[in-house]
Amino acid sequence: MTALQRFIAYATAFEQTYDDDDWRRIEPFFAPDAVYEVQGSALGCRLEGRAAIVAGLKKSLDGFDRRFAKRALDVVDGPHEQGDTVAIGWTATYAVPGAPSLVLRGRSTATVRDGQITRLVDAYPDGMDEEVAGWLARHAPGASPSYV
Repeated sequence: MTALQRFIAYATAFEQTYDDDDWRRIEPFFAPDAVYEVQGSALGCRLEGRAAIVAGLKKSLDGFDRRFAKRALDVVDGPHEQGDTVAIGWTATYAVPGAPSLVLRGRSTATVRDGQITRLVDAYPDGMDEEVAGWLARHAPGASPSYV
């Protein structure tokens, strides 16, 4: 299985996990010593190890994604595969009744070795923090996308 095929399988499993909260489904996609990093954001963090990554992803979904009436993901660039690395640009759109949508923009880069993700990086562009903080303060003050 190529890095791209494995990443797509992970993304599909992640969305199923979003729907049913069965985190055991995504555990096998990560190497035991995998690293997950969030870059370019006040949410920046580095999670090391499969258990820490799964716990961090769950915390972020519970504190943020699941608090909205609507969530939609779109691929805006790629995916691009080079050797064992896959990169994809995306948007995530969140909505609450009576408010304009919040659109997050980012890029995910995954390194896959021996069928498992060894490194996953989600990077956000400059200025995204201010935009998100302002929107959250006005429309979803209790939501927190923190991973830690």
